[in-house]
Amino acid sequence: MEADYAIIYNPIAKKGKTQKDLDYAFKCLKDLNVSYKSIVTEYDGHAIELANQLAKDGYRVIAAGGDGTANQVLHGVITSNTGVLCGFIPMGSGNDIPAVVGIRPDIRRACEIIAEGHSSKTDVGIAKTDEGIERYFLGVGSQGFDAEVARRSNEKGGKNYNLIVFQALFSWKSKEIIVKMDNDTYEGLANLTAVGNGGAYGGGMYVCQKAKTDDGLFDISIVNIGKFKLLMQFKRMYSASLLPHPNVAEYSSKNVRIEMKNKEDDPYLCQVDGEILGPLPVTYNSIKEGYEFIRPRIDEVAEAFKEKYGHYFYECDHEL
Repeated sequence: MEADYAIIYNPIAKKGKTQKDLDYAFKCLKDLNVSYKSIVTEYDGHAIELANQLAKDGYRVIAAGGDGTANQVLHGVITSNTGVLCGFIPMGSGNDIPAVVGIRPDIRRACEIIAEGHSSKTDVGIAKTDEGIERYFLGVGSQGFDAEVARRSNEKGGKNYNLIVFQALFSWKSKEIIVKMDNDTYEGLANLTAVGNGGAYGGGMYVCQKAKTDDGLFDISIVNIGKFKLLMQFKRMYSASLLPHPNVAEYSSKNVRIEMKNKEDDPYLCQVDGEILGPLPVTYNSIKEGYEFIRPRIDEVAEAFKEKYGHYFYECDHEL
């Protein structure tokens, strides 16, 4: 084997403007004496296949790109059953998955983290639909309005995210769901239900801000806010000051089952890490210390957030 690392990248990530970032990343890795080879994805799902095979070939596998590439790579590596290390170089518009393991959207710093060689295990989630789709994830699994936004955003290549949100919200109608957890059950209307291994999606929107990746539990937020009031609350998610909220039910559980209450309703879609899995029902399971990732020694995302906002995102004691 000629290299230690395999870098998988998506040439159309970040609306196709990744080449400059890639050239910079490759220069940084060479300057840091990191031995690597790079492989380009050619179609949706290709990153899973590549990561799976490269892990079996003995490479430590790095996803360079957005959250779609990151999720596919981590899924491919985990399902290889090799235990090889997985890492990330954030180059997307959201970069929520690398953030779960403390990696900021700074290409130079991400390359330094790879060169430093620190790694540790973190909790991961796995989602399984009744249609037989399974996917590991690091961030948030959600269903309802936000999954619909993810679907539309994927179809449009992430163009004009704010407009996509507004258009989806304008036509949105909430439906009743059933959420079954280890010690609780929720039945009722919900705009969205977020099951968080990590805390954020949508480029740093903290919907599950109490989520921890070392407790073997999901942080679950069931949101039933009027749809236009919900739009006004989005900015609170970026500063992690939405919670507590009287119209957000919060739970924690290792296992979560979500289904439509009324069988005649068109089912909500579910997504994990921005990847659409299909319609409900879906079952989530948290795997404590589920996989080992290349990461910084301290959570640099949490520290940067505190420096900007004056508190950590998991400190949920702010006035509305």
